[in-house]
Amino acid sequence: MIVIQTAIDHRAMTTLARVSRKTLRRGRSGPVRTLAWFVVALEAFLTVSYLRGGFGGWLPNTLMGLFMLGCLLLEDRINGAFLLRRIEPERRTVNVTFSDESTYVCRTQSGESRWLYSQIRLIAETEEYFVLLHSRSQGQAYSKSGLSWGTPEELRALLERKTGLKIQRVR
Repeated sequence: MIVIQTAIDHRAMTTLARVSRKTLRRGRSGPVRTLAWFVVALEAFLTVSYLRGGFGGWLPNTLMGLFMLGCLLLEDRINGAFLLRRIEPERRTVNVTFSDESTYVCRTQSGESRWLYSQIRLIAETEEYFVLLHSRSQGQAYSKSGLSWGTPEELRALLERKTGLKIQRVR
């Protein structure tokens, strides 16, 4: 049995968003990110052209380019903030028990839920978190520092054994 207590905060949700983007949503978000980088380059080109030509109208292009650049660079933080807003305050501290049964149990102030290991589509690991993704829009992030019973190695072995999946390292 392995027990983890995790505070669901902005850092956990940012990690969840980043892992989801780099794994399950990779093919879906790639074209959008490419288009956004194209818009940033186009806006920079238009800004430089307007300034060199002495024309007005360079400021909206500059602002649009900076806005798009900010969205690209801060995408995971923005998505993490939106994800965090969807979680009620009484559900932001989670105590999870992983056992050798077919389910693992998540307990919060508002109740208890059981998840089947077979529902997990992808397991990822970062420096600070284990991330379990059930779909492109549903997942869970558990802090390694919150392990109160068991070790990260034991959790890795248990998850790989119960799901049949390999754990992916995500930076």
